[in-house]
Amino acid sequence: MNRGPVPAVRGIVFWLVMGWLVGCLTGCLSVPLDADYSEPQPLPEQIRQLYHYKKVVPEVKQTVLSMETGYQLRRVEFTPGHSILPFEHHIQMDYYDIDGDQPVPVIMVLPILGGGNGISSAFARFFARNGYAVLLVHRQKKYKELEHLDYLNEILQQIVFDHMQAIDWLETQPDVDVTRIGVFGISMGGIKSALVSALEPRVRAGVVALAAGNIPHVLSYSEDRGVRKKRDKLLARQNVTADQLYQRLAAQINCDPLNYAPYMDARNILMILARFDRSVPYWQGRELKERMGNPETIYLLSGHYSSLLYWFYIQKEALMFFNRKLDVKKDPDRWDEDVDSW
Repeated sequence: MNRGPVPAVRGIVFWLVMGWLVGCLTGCLSVPLDADYSEPQPLPEQIRQLYHYKKVVPEVKQTVLSMETGYQLRRVEFTPGHSILPFEHHIQMDYYDIDGDQPVPVIMVLPILGGGNGISSAFARFFARNGYAVLLVHRQKKYKELEHLDYLNEILQQIVFDHMQAIDWLETQPDVDVTRIGVFGISMGGIKSALVSALEPRVRAGVVALAAGNIPHVLSYSEDRGVRKKRDKLLARQNVTADQLYQRLAAQINCDPLNYAPYMDARNILMILARFDRSVPYWQGRELKERMGNPETIYLLSGHYSSLLYWFYIQKEALMFFNRKLDVKKDPDRWDEDVDSW
């Protein structure tokens, strides 16, 4: 049997794959903040009052999960003192408490919608190893289900309230500098980051990655397998079309990053968009970016999930952005990586 051409074909395939990988890893574009941007629009008093609440000191349960080099990892749990939902829920967070007595800046890491917290935890550890206290705010399982359509807007509002109350807890920690708070989120975490950055004045900097506005459109038309699976069940159960679902959600939801984007300070936002994203559609991410005022933006030559090829690059850029915006100087006793040489 003649097998002569097979090694040559395999070699061609190998180099094509390697070429594609190299292209992906180098295929990104960083665009600075729009030179004509001046400042955000002031938050209207009506919206300010909508997200005003009376602070309540909750009973907090804390459990030490592990002792790591440079920080202690604790699980923090409490029932929020302010809730607008008809069902009870609890806030659960992982707190990366940096060693030492000096107050340090903190980054809130907001998880993706599906799967475990592996990606979010990896970013949290990275920031902690580089001298930041980190608060990873866990997802609420009840918030993920599309069954709660009648109060989906209230769920989105409660997400904002939950993170505001998480910051209330941070203010009780003597080793945290609450004048230097950043938020970091990818995908659904990025959508949350956009909402919190717009509505929570204590946040100084935000990284909004693979996110978009127009939540009704994302839920109605996203090609993400997890979203599509839940949506198909909902459409079949309620005997409606995707277009009808969109119309219903559009009439109901006003807590949306697109609506609040003009109140975000684009000078303190880093956006990361994937050019071939079809889970959180790229064009909707562009629309959110433009509504914000065109903040500093990194474009990846990837889809939603293949953006993982840029894992270390995203870590580096996010860390350097937070260092600039939160006035962090390199500490040789704490720094995990020499990011300037990456």
